[in-house]
Amino acid sequence: MIELLGIFIITLFFTSIIFLPTFKKMDNKNFKLYNSSFDLKTLSILIILNIILLLTLVGVKLSYINYTAYLAYSIFVLYFFINFKNFIFEKNLKYFLIIFVPIVFFYSIDLAYNLTLFWDAQKMWFPKALIFYNDGTVSDLKDTPYSHYSFFGSLIWAFFWKVSNITNEYIGRIFYLVIFCFALINFLDLSKAKPEKKIIYFLLLNLLIYNYWHFRGTQEILVFSFLLICAKYLFKIFFQKEQNIYNLIFVFLSLNLIIWTKNEGIILGLIIIFLFAIFLKKNLSYKITISIIFIILVFTRFILFKFYGLDTNLSKDFDFKNIFEIFYKNINFNNLFLILKYIAISSLKFPHIILSLICAVLIFRDKNIFKKCYFLYVYLFLSISLIFVVYLSSIQDMEFMVSTGALRLMFEFSSPYLLFIYIFFKETYKKIES
Repeated sequence: MIELLGIFIITLFFTSIIFLPTFKKMDNKNFKLYNSSFDLKTLSILIILNIILLLTLVGVKLSYINYTAYLAYSIFVLYFFINFKNFIFEKNLKYFLIIFVPIVFFYSIDLAYNLTLFWDAQKMWFPKALIFYNDGTVSDLKDTPYSHYSFFGSLIWAFFWKVSNITNEYIGRIFYLVIFCFALINFLDLSKAKPEKKIIYFLLLNLLIYNYWHFRGTQEILVFSFLLICAKYLFKIFFQKEQNIYNLIFVFLSLNLIIWTKNEGIILGLIIIFLFAIFLKKNLSYKITISIIFIILVFTRFILFKFYGLDTNLSKDFDFKNIFEIFYKNINFNNLFLILKYIAISSLKFPHIILSLICAVLIFRDKNIFKKCYFLYVYLFLSISLIFVVYLSSIQDMEFMVSTGALRLMFEFSSPYLLFIYIFFKETYKKIES
């Protein structure tokens, strides 16, 4: 009973970190930074997470970051109560909070009951989390067996574990649940439906996606969640043609977290930058500037890895000097069929991917809608092609690599696929109304 009460308090605490007001909405027509209350919350959590990363990268120990967090949290709580009337009646937030806290609490109980860490979590991610939890620095990660892996997931695991003042490690992973649920809610903010309907959609998405498998300490759920946040603003940029700098800020803040969460985040970032190069209705210099910003983010990651003595090799499964030779050597019917088979099997295990692909096929039949969604089909093609390229370039046993990794790659790349579902039902509802 005491543990349940502790989980509930932590659920409220972690939820409030996201939903407490940190910015005021700006209605100035010349400086309209936010389109909704959820954009405010999204900007807030993205900045908070990037600040935690930045402070860690400059050598600040987690204990000192925690003291700063407690101070900032106290200021935001005070700000909330001073402006209580202005915030408590935000209809969207009020309705979602009613369902958000119970859902995260229920998932947290499931997490506390299972307590099973996947092999990757035990060998790669948890040891890094322990280093940060014990006030280690980035340079201490060079002593871990997988120092070439990105570590942001381990960092926030340790941060939220430590900030809770509870000794159980799974407390840190509760924030994985919070950011996952928030990413879904933020995504649904695209819809103009009433809050009551959005709650139903939120519950349906949870039924489609949630599984304890995603919360065993591995990092795919974080990539999925940050990429889903990114997908919302990609939709605004490419589908709704809101091609302004403010939406780009959300994209780059999300991309930076993805880059520091898993190594394949760099490739995901390249795909998104490619989409900007092809579909962004801006001049060449604007596109070059965006590409340079992304390159700076990636190079910063490598420079800091080298500075702290970490392995800068992205993976031990590839011989990068001979990667083209290995790739062409591995291209044959058997290998292509093997990869395709496991992609199909992986897709069948995730209902949201199946539904997304069905909606993609149905949208393809409507030329008017399809034209607006070119960027999404290109992303779908490139993300699946990336899986083929990854395995065809590996020096490891093909079947072992594909059978153990395709499932996780398909999941973490799949969050933008949810846009197919949203676009299909949005356009179908429009037709019914008209």
